Amino acid sequence: MHQELFAHSPLLALPVGAMLLFLAAWLATSLRVLTRPKAEIDAAARLPLEDDHERR
Repeated sequence: MHQELFAHSPLLALPVGAMLLFLAAWLATSLRVLTRPKAEIDAAARLPLEDDHERR
């Protein structure tokens, strides 16, 4: 019974569209990370995460 309700509902497009948008963003991010040059990854690894000296 509920299958007929959802089969003809235009609201079904919203979660499907959101899933496709998420998938596209995830794929773009994954491709960007996996195709980065090694030099760029090494440069990012050498960035300091916080200051060496604490202010008092």
